[in-house]
Amino acid sequence: MRWKLYLSLILLTLVLIFVMQNTETVVFNFLFWNFGLPRALLLLVVFVAGITTGLLLVASKRPSRSKNSQKKTAE
Repeated sequence: MRWKLYLSLILLTLVLIFVMQNTETVVFNFLFWNFGLPRALLLLVVFVAGITTGLLLVASKRPSRSKNSQKKTAE
């Protein structure tokens, strides 16, 4: 289990290095709006959004304990 922590720290370190090397300002369009912000911030936001989406998907597939405990008490 400890190796997952080390792997996560290594991945986080690599992502932070990548983000810090990409500091120029970029302009991107979303629907009718134009945004200009540093590429590092954009990459960090996309990375966090990806992690959040992954965690939400994993959490939605995990069976809840309350349903299981209710079934056992009903029997």
